[in-house]
Formats: sequence, C-alpha cells, structure tokens
Amino acid sequence: MTSFLAIGSGKGGTGKTLVAVSLAHALAHQGEKVLLCDADLGLSNTTVHLGLESGGDLAGVLAGRRAVADAVVPAFGGISARGGFDLLAAPPGSGALADIHEDQAHRLVETLRAARRYDRIVLDLGAGVDATIMHFAACCDHTLLVLTPDPASLADAYAFAKLLKRRGARLPLVVVNMAANDAEARRTSGALGNTCQAFLGAVPEYLGGIPRDPHVSEAVRRQSQLLTLHPQAAASAAIHTVARRLHNKIAAPQPASGLR
Repeated sequence: MTSFLAIGSGKGGTGKTLVAVSLAHALAHQGEKVLLCDADLGLSNTTVHLGLESGGDLAGVLAGRRAVADAVVPAFGGISARGGFDLLAAPPGSGALADIHEDQAHRLVETLRAARRYDRIVLDLGAGVDATIMHFAACCDHTLLVLTPDPASLADAYAFAKLLKRRGARLPLVVVNMAANDAEARRTSGALGNTCQAFLGAVPEYLGGIPRDPHVSEAVRRQSQLLTLHPQAAASAAIHTVARRLHNKIAAPQPASGLR
C-alpha cells in the first residue's frame, strides 16, 4: 500500500523544497519506489532544483487527460534505478495551477493513490496554511513540518500544526532546518513541542535537525542534488538520518484523514 508524506512549512524560506527533493532521493536509496509530486501548485520549483527541463504533466493529471504513469518524468533514472525517483510537477514559474480548490486537491490525491506503483508519494506543499495546503496535508499518512530556528518560523509552524489538528489529523513530524548545531535544532523543536503541549495537548515527534551547510547553497546554485554533489556533507548525512526514520514508519502509516 502506498504511503503518502506531505512536506510543509508555516512560511517560506525554510528550505522546504530542497528538503523534499533530498528526502525523495534519500528514501529511494532506502529502496523505496518514490514519486515526488510538486504540490506547490502556484510556484512549482522542484524541476529547477533538479536541473530538469520538464517536471511532467501535472496539469494533465488534474484535468483527467493523462494517467500518472504517462505524466511523470524520471529523476536519477526513475524508480527502476538505485536512488532514482519519479517527478510530477507543473511548469516552473507559470502559476498555471495556483487557483485549484480543495475538491481538486482531493481528486489529485485519490488519482495518485490509485496509481499503485509507488511505495511512497511525497507531496511538496506550498508555503503557508491556506485551505488547499492544509487539505493536502490532512489527506496524507504523515506530514513533515520543516521549520528553522527563526522565531517567525516557529510561530508559523505552530499555526500549521494547530490547523492540521483541527482537520482531524495527528500532529506533524518535525525537522529543524538551517540549525547552527544539534543543540539549537533540539531547542527549536522543544519550543514548538512546549507550545503544542500547552495548547493542543500533544507534542510533535522530532525526526532530526539539518545543519546550516554551505554545500546546500552550492547545490541549489548549480541545480544539482545535494546528496549526489556532496554525499559526505553534514547536511547530506542529516537528511539520510531523517530518511531512515521515515522509512521505518512506512510499515504502519496513518490512515488518510480524507475531507474534513
């Protein structure tokens, strides 16, 4: 059964898309057959991160013109290659799918669920907490919330967690990106956990921190995947750790929440 993972953030600037792309690559190295779907429908940019000319035909899938299998493009050789995965995205910078509604988001998730050729589908959500983003998150088995030590990011991450819980889903898993060190990442996660415990009655599970690493900026600038360009970098090691922890959860995914 396919496991769905949404990757979101309360605000922009957290490095969410780079984390999503890198985790898709790392999960593929764990032996999973992965589809990365760029669900940031207004500002799709996974194609740019990967240096690909096309991200496939997400618009065709949404319109019912294309089957998922015919609409994806391979990254690193696709799901038949070690470390490869499939990508489904809108054209970068087009904004062509910016105005879809919750019912269309629900149909997309159901269409992807019916594909049945993947172990995991990763949805890279748009930044923020609008209704369509939260619907995508609530439909998934797990949601990974990417935040940074920035106080504004922490406040927006709490808003994301609160709205997700209101839709009947459990609290997200947490990754702290761009941390100075492990201690700062844990403090940031702990601060979010304290707020969630006080107001939501539960604490999000912390999956790990990703350090601020100059190799990340270089990979983005070169439109190359971090794990391939700098496999020994500290950020690469941290992403592989998070991927292993996610991989261990695939045996018991959360039931999809559906429409709430």
